[in-house]
Formats: sequence, structure tokens, C-alpha cells
Amino acid sequence: MFIIRDGYATVWSVEDKGNYVKGRISTSEKDKDGKYINSNWFVIFVGKAKEPALALSTKDRIKIISGKISNTTTGEGEDKKSFVNVVIFDFENLSNSQNESNDNFDDLPF
Repeated sequence: MFIIRDGYATVWSVEDKGNYVKGRISTSEKDKDGKYINSNWFVIFVGKAKEPALALSTKDRIKIISGKISNTTTGEGEDKKSFVNVVIFDFENLSNSQNESNDNFDDLPF
């Protein structure tokens, strides 16, 4: 298991599943040549992240405050399969934060 703290992602879909919210996100990093390497992840939002996740829209940017990545193995022998599980416990919607600050012109110094 790996713990996620202060990771950034783009949201592509969310779906209410009752006890949790299922979603799809992407992350990216630069390689040594400065080119972006993108990764796509199926995630579930639980706990503190569950309700706010329902308000997410396609292309929203989030900061993952806490989460984990784990690997689950099922079956035996030739039927053995491995699954990567990504769980998000808490996040901040950066798209909402930016929109709110951009829409409030009263805070501008000029």
C-alpha cells in the first residue's frame, strides 16, 4: 500500500454507487526530456471525500489531500489476477477555488 498526500489529478467521470462514489481521474508527470507521461486511474471516493465528489464535473482539477494505492490479488495459479485500487479519502476541488476567486472582483487591488 502507498499513501497519497498532496497529489494533483484531473477528474473525468464520477458515479454515485450508494456507499461510495466511483470515478476516473488522470495524473501526469514530466520525464527527463520534459515530455508529459499521463496515467489514468479508476478511483473510489469514500469517507470525507464521498459527498464532495458528487459535485465534481469533467475536467475539474483536484488536490488529493489523503488517499491510498493498493494492489489486490485474487485467484490461484494461472487464474491469478492482480488489481490496482485507488481510494481517495479527502480532496480539494481546485477548479471551484479558482472560479470563486476569479469571479470576485471586489478583492482586486485596482
